Amino acid sequence: MRRANHDKVTPVQLIACSNCGEPSVPHRACPSCGHYKGRPVTKVATKNATAKKEA
Repeated sequence: MRRANHDKVTPVQLIACSNCGEPSVPHRACPSCGHYKGRPVTKVATKNATAKKEA
């Protein structure tokens, strides 16, 4: 019983991205649009760009 609280698993907290509205982890760049705190941080590959590379 004294170890009961060490093994608790907490669910991942998600917030809505301020740019696109997709759920993302707080204090991280949005994986769908690449924005963080309202400014672009990373470039995200779109589906059309990956389809052109495969062809």
